Parts: sequence; structure tokens; C-alpha cells
Amino acid sequence: MSNHTYQITADSGCDLSLEKCMELDVLPYKMPFTMDGQPMVDGMTEESFKEFYRLMRAGGVAKTSQINPGEFLDFWRPLAEEGRNVLHISLAAAISGSCDNARSAAAQLMEEFPGWTCRVVDSANASAGFGLMVMRAAAHRDSGMPLEENAADLEGIQHEVNAIFTTNDLTYLYRGGRVSRTSAAFGTALKIVPIMHLNYEGGLEVWQKVRGDKSCFKKIIQDVKDLVIDAQNQTLIISEADAPEKAREFGEALMRECGFKDIFYTHIGPIIGAHTGPGLISVFFVGKTRT
Repeated sequence: MSNHTYQITADSGCDLSLEKCMELDVLPYKMPFTMDGQPMVDGMTEESFKEFYRLMRAGGVAKTSQINPGEFLDFWRPLAEEGRNVLHISLAAAISGSCDNARSAAAQLMEEFPGWTCRVVDSANASAGFGLMVMRAAAHRDSGMPLEENAADLEGIQHEVNAIFTTNDLTYLYRGGRVSRTSAAFGTALKIVPIMHLNYEGGLEVWQKVRGDKSCFKKIIQDVKDLVIDAQNQTLIISEADAPEKAREFGEALMRECGFKDIFYTHIGPIIGAHTGPGLISVFFVGKTRT
């Protein structure tokens, strides 16, 4: 049993590995998805990430589903029975209904177990931007920050976590409704590369379009320079969807150009990867408030 005064939980849309969650003493809910109609669960391991993208590159179609209230009840009930309070951080409500379902389940359990607390925070983020908030919450808990103060801190910074995504394969963005069939076809033919970000609520949208990988690379570096605040005192997080070499290239350039304290690499798991496909690169940092 943990020595901490409260338990942090999160869903696997945070794109932190199971090993990292164990290191942080964060209890993750492994979210469900299907691959070609077959039920699967996010394994949150190196092997499961590789297998997921192998199947996608072979033509597999992945679909995700939200965590329902009953699943949250089962997830948290053992903690409620122990009297162990919970700070839960959720994938953006703008992306998934899991956040509202978590709040519904938390309210039900708190009625059933008077005196027990389950505080649900909408991260307003996805992938490792959400993961950044989980790591921040764990660090604050470890320093002795009370649960409610920790939750308030997260809600104060949720819209300052900046996320920039890019990919040179528009197939999956078309499937996910982010670009039209015509835009995908012309974009591929003309080597148009989209740069996406999360809006204020946490929804993924195409932000800019540039021609060619080199132009995209330069533009993202400039965007990070324009948006980041106090880079030297924060960790840059980079996630990749089966594109580790490209992620390292971005990371080295951003460290050199922007002066981040350090860098943390992680994978984009199936919950986000199902909608964006292999090849996606994303960068996350704290900066100016998103619009």
C-alpha cells in the first residue's frame, strides 16, 4: 500500500507507460478500444504500443470508447472501502465522455461512503500533455501538497499546457474527420503537412499548414519559441506514434533552440493513436494560455 495520503488516478489517455505510472504511484485505468471489431485494452507497455501500430500499418482500423460510470465504480470502490481519498485526472472532456462519467461515479461513491473524497479534474488535454499534468500532480503530492490544493493547481494550469502535433500521413486525419477527403488527397500530393494543436477546451484541430517536412520542422520550433514560458525551468515532453527517430530529431532541436531544462520521451498510445495513426509527433510544454 502507498505511503501517500491520497491516491492519484488517471486513464491511459495520458500516454504514460505502466512502468512510469508505477514509478509515480499513479493508478491508471487501462482504457478499452477495438481493432477491426475485436475488443482490446490499452496495455501501456512497449510491446503493446509496437503491436498496436503494427496492426494499424497493416490496415487495421482501431476505434475507442469512453469509460462508463460502472467501470469507474469498480475501479474506485476498493479505494473507497479503504477510506483512501482520490485525485483523478481525466482525458479532456472535449475529447471523451469519460470525464463526465468519472464525475457521476465519484458522486455516487461519495454518497455511498460518507467522508470519502474523489476529486475529478478535467485535464483539458490529451496524450502526454495530460501526462504532464499527471506528473505535476504526483510531484506536488510527494512534496506534501494537500489533495484539494493540488486539484486547484491543475485547474489553474490546464489551459497553459500547450500541445503541438504534426504528421505527414493525412489518411488517419481524414478517417477521424479532421480533414476532408479532398484536402487529404491534395495535401498528400502536394506534400502539405498539417500542424495541429489543442484549443482552449482541449479539442484537436488543424492550426496551420506548411509544405514539406523541413518547413514544418522550422515552423514548430518557432511556434514553441513564441509560446513557451520559462523553458529553462521545465521539462519538454515529446510523444511519438511509432516514429522514435523523428521524435529525437525534434527533441534535440527544441532543446538546442529553446533551452528546456530536460526532455522526456513517451509513446502515443492507442486511445489517441486510433484517431491520428502512426507517424504522429507531438510536443508539450507550459506556455501562454491557449485560445
